[in-house]
Amino acid sequence: WEIVSACEPAGGTRRHGSLLGLGRLPPGGSPSLVATMRAAPRFLPGFARDWPAVASTAGLPPHEAMRWLAGELAAGAGDLVLDAEVGCSYLDAELVPVSVPALAAYLSEPRAAVEAPGPYLAQADLFAERPGLRERLLPPSLTDRTPRPYRTVAWLGGATSSPLHHDPYAGLLVQQIGRKRCALLPPDSPSTQSLPRHSLLQGNSSPVDPFAPRRDTERYPDYPAAAVLEHVLSEGDALLIPRRWWHAVRTDDSTFASFSLTLWWDGASADAEAERFVRGVLESKERRDEGARTVGAERNG
Repeated sequence: WEIVSACEPAGGTRRHGSLLGLGRLPPGGSPSLVATMRAAPRFLPGFARDWPAVASTAGLPPHEAMRWLAGELAAGAGDLVLDAEVGCSYLDAELVPVSVPALAAYLSEPRAAVEAPGPYLAQADLFAERPGLRERLLPPSLTDRTPRPYRTVAWLGGATSSPLHHDPYAGLLVQQIGRKRCALLPPDSPSTQSLPRHSLLQGNSSPVDPFAPRRDTERYPDYPAAAVLEHVLSEGDALLIPRRWWHAVRTDDSTFASFSLTLWWDGASADAEAERFVRGVLESKERRDEGARTVGAERNG
C-alpha cells in the first residue's frame, strides 16, 4: 500500500465493482453471503430512492440538489450550529463551528468545488439536535421500523474523506446527494490484522490509503494480498457495513458535494439487527410495489 494524503486523489486506474460479487440483496429469499464470512457488506442499489432528498432532487446535479437541502435545513434546523472538520481527514482536522443550513447553501455554489477540502460536517446528530428534521429527511416508513438504530447521523461536505478505520457498530450508509467511493477490508484477514495504526489513541484508524493504485510492498509486504472491496454509491444507493470491517469513504471525483446518512446499530447483535432492518425495509417495498402493480393491472383490465 501507499500512504498518501487524503486531500490528494491517488492517480492511476481505479477499480469500481461489486463487493466480492455480493451484488444486490434480494427482497425475498436468502441474502447473498460469502459462506466463510460471519457478516459481509451488502450493496443495496436504489434502497433509498423514495427518501425525501433522493426523490425530491432526482436528476439534478449535486450543487442544485444542495439548494433543496439548504431550504429543508433552514426550515427544520433554523440557526443550528455544529462543529465541522477542516482538513484532510479527522486524523488531522481542526474543528470549527458552522451553520448547518449555511454549509448546504455554500455547497450549492460551483465555487465550492475548487475550495477543497472545506468544512466537513461528519457524523452530525442532526435528528437529535432538531427532531423535526426526521419528517423532512427520513421516509415515514422508518418511523416504527424495528430493530431501530440507536443513532442516525449525517455527513455533509464537499471533497470529503474518511480514512481507513473500523467502527464498533453495524452501519447502513445511505447516499442522498452526490456520489461516494467506498473501500472495505474484512476484519479477520492477516493483512488487516497487521495494518499499521495511526496512534495508540486512534487504534481503529490506519494511515494506509486503500484507494492508492500503488502498493508499498517493501514497508507493507502483507497488504498486496488483502482483498479490497470497492464500490461507488450514487444517490439512493446504500451500503451495509458490518461491525469491525475496515472501511474508507471519500467523495467521488465526479462530484464535489455530498450528503449522506448513516444508521448505526450497537451491541453484540448489531449485525443481525441491521440485517433484519434492511430485510424489513426491502420486504415492505416489495409489498408496496406489488400492490401498485396489482392496482395498475386492475385499471388496465
